[in-house]
Amino acid sequence: FPFSISAEGIFNKTINGVCLRDWSVKDTDGFSRFNGADNRPLYQDFKLTYDKDGKTTNMPAAYVLENTNKGYGYSANLTINTTPVQGLNIMAAYTHTVSKELTGMPGSNASSVLNYMAPVNGPNDPGLHNSQYVTPDRFVASLTHSDKSGNHYSFIYETWRGGYNYSYMLANDMNGDGYSYDALYVPTDEQVADNQFRFASEGDRDRFMEYVHNDKYLSKHQGEYAEAYSVYSPWVHRLDVSYKHDFKLNIGKTTNTLQLSVDIKNILNLFNSSWGVMKYMNPDLNSGRILKYETTDNQGYPVFSTPSAVTSGVKTFVPYTAIGQCWYASVGIKYMFN
Repeated sequence: FPFSISAEGIFNKTINGVCLRDWSVKDTDGFSRFNGADNRPLYQDFKLTYDKDGKTTNMPAAYVLENTNKGYGYSANLTINTTPVQGLNIMAAYTHTVSKELTGMPGSNASSVLNYMAPVNGPNDPGLHNSQYVTPDRFVASLTHSDKSGNHYSFIYETWRGGYNYSYMLANDMNGDGYSYDALYVPTDEQVADNQFRFASEGDRDRFMEYVHNDKYLSKHQGEYAEAYSVYSPWVHRLDVSYKHDFKLNIGKTTNTLQLSVDIKNILNLFNSSWGVMKYMNPDLNSGRILKYETTDNQGYPVFSTPSAVTSGVKTFVPYTAIGQCWYASVGIKYMFN
C-alpha cells in the first residue's frame, strides 16, 4: 500500500535585520559591576554628556535604528502519509522551530521597544534570545475515511507547546538603566549556600529556591541568566471530528449531490472542561517577575527578596478561560451540481 516519508528543513540567517539603540547611553565595558554570582553591570552616570552654557548636561534619549547581522533560525519537518486500505488516508507530521534574534521590535514607539526586552547588560546589548513569536514544537495527525455508502469521516489531532512565551525577570530595575525588564539570574544551590547569592531572609531564600527546583525551565538553567522568551506555555491537545453524508439526487438526466455535515471542534473539551484548553502564566506571578532586588550590602553583593505570590505549590501556568478554548459544533448543508 502507498507509504511515504518526507523531510524538510529551512535555515534562515539574518543579513540586514533591524534593531534599536539609545545612542545617549555609554558602552557598558567600563561600568562597575555587582559582586557575587549575579555580577551584571551597574548603571551609574551612564549618560553621555555635552556642554551647555558652561554646564555639563546629560544627553536626552537618542533612539537610532541600526542594521544587524546577528540572528538565525531553522525549521525541521517530518511528514508521514499512508493509505493502508482503499478510502483510508493517514497523515502525521512533526515540526520543530528555532528562531534567535536580538529583538522582535515589540512596542508601539522607540521607547517601548527597549522597555519590553529582558536583557542582562541593558537595552543596548540584549544578546541573542529566543523569538517572542515562535511556536517551537507542533505535531498534527489526521485520519480520513470515505466509504461507498457516501459516508465521510475525519479526525484531526493537534498538539503544540508555546504560543505564549515568557521571560523570567526581576520585579524592579536592578541595574539602574531605567527599564524594569531585567533578566533573572538563576543561582545554583552551591552559590546560595556559599552566600554568593544573597536573600533578605531565610524565608525569601527557601520560597525562591523551592520554586526554582520545581520549575522545568529554572531547574535546568541554574547558574545562568534566564533567556528572554524561553518559558513556553505547556502542551495542549486538541481533537476535531467531522462527519459528512452524501445524498444522490437524480434531476432529469443528471445526478447531483446533497451533502449534510456535522463538525465538532475541540471535542475533548466536550467531555472534560479542562481538556483542550491552553494555559498561560499565572497572573499572580506578575508576568514572570519572581524575584525583587532590594539593596546592595556593604560588600557590594545584591540582596533579593521573593514576592509573596511565590509560595509552595503555586502553579506557574493556569487555564486560559476564554470562549475560543471551548468546544463548538457546526451543522452544514452543501448542494453540488454534477
